[in-house]
Amino acid sequence: MNRTTQVPLSPLNSRRKFLTASLAGLGVGLGAAIVPIAHAGTRPIIPIPPTPKEHGVAKVKSEFLFFDDPVAKLHHHLRMERDLAEQSHTLTWYHWIVFMVPVKSAPVPLMRYEGIEFSYLRHLGNNNFRLHAHNLSYPRDLETGKFTNTVLNPVTGETLQVSPSLILNDPGTVQSPDGFRNVNGDGTYQKRYSMFRREDELIKMECVRGAPPEIPTTHQENSVQWCPFDEFTKSSITSLPSHFVGNYLYDYPRWMNMKGRPGHLSAMFDGKKINSVEELPDELLDRTRREYPDLLRPRWEDFDNPLSFKL
Repeated sequence: MNRTTQVPLSPLNSRRKFLTASLAGLGVGLGAAIVPIAHAGTRPIIPIPPTPKEHGVAKVKSEFLFFDDPVAKLHHHLRMERDLAEQSHTLTWYHWIVFMVPVKSAPVPLMRYEGIEFSYLRHLGNNNFRLHAHNLSYPRDLETGKFTNTVLNPVTGETLQVSPSLILNDPGTVQSPDGFRNVNGDGTYQKRYSMFRREDELIKMECVRGAPPEIPTTHQENSVQWCPFDEFTKSSITSLPSHFVGNYLYDYPRWMNMKGRPGHLSAMFDGKKINSVEELPDELLDRTRREYPDLLRPRWEDFDNPLSFKL
């Protein structure tokens, strides 16, 4: 994670001036906070009196941040999610809980995982950033939290063998201000929803990414990432110290042996960026060094595969 010492920002007279000055040069335009308005036909039975000033309630600082320049928005997205550099790699560590969602039934907790994602990024020029990644996730028992190789399918009652989850063949993407393109695709841009917002002393980035063309439509990733706002304003920090939480929606995998039963999985994940593999929890790191040592490094050889389209 590239981080450099900065001279603290000078205090300004007002929060609005502070926010404007802090984001000047970063390409951030300020938008007014959006406040939901009650439907005209609704009225509280008893009016709610305002909070007395003497109570001294501290209001939450909340406002959306907009970017006039799509290049600036992409750069801040990469700073939050990856590392904005000519060539870089990012390591994240996470836990996630998986739920079964049978059709016309309540969601049922299934299992949990702990794992890592190693991503590696290279600037191809003209704000086209090629990105590859691999993931390794170890199953853990839902109740004890211990590593496990079996899981009870609560819908079928079958005890299943479960192995570590490996994602090693993701084709990669090329990120640009116009959207992202799959390395092995036809060059069609896909849009990803994202919104930045200020919340007290944090800056948050909300993202929604739908399914690539080759993946079944029951697939979506939503996430929220955040870091200290004062770190965000320092443009020399190319990889922000972000935490994240999110949700995956995807089809039942084959190993669950659902035999055509309708439904899907929903997974809640949370984690953070870390600076190196040495920061990983000992139990996870020791097991990975024994079983998957090659996954504790960036796989730059993924870039040897040519793009299937012209930039």
